[in-house]
Amino acid sequence: MADIQVRRLPVLTREKRLVGIISLGDLAVTDEARRAGEAVAGISQPGGQHSQTGGPRH
Repeated sequence: MADIQVRRLPVLTREKRLVGIISLGDLAVTDEARRAGEAVAGISQPGGQHSQTGGPRH
């Protein structure tokens, strides 16, 4: 998109009715959120045994 200076695109329904505009910034935010979600999912995968140190918390 940047190569040809396109910064925004129309969002259309199947009937070609305009329902919004999407920008490069919108895509960047969405991509960041997706990558953050993937990172969290990778961290929170069930693993092997867990160990806990220290006594009970009050």
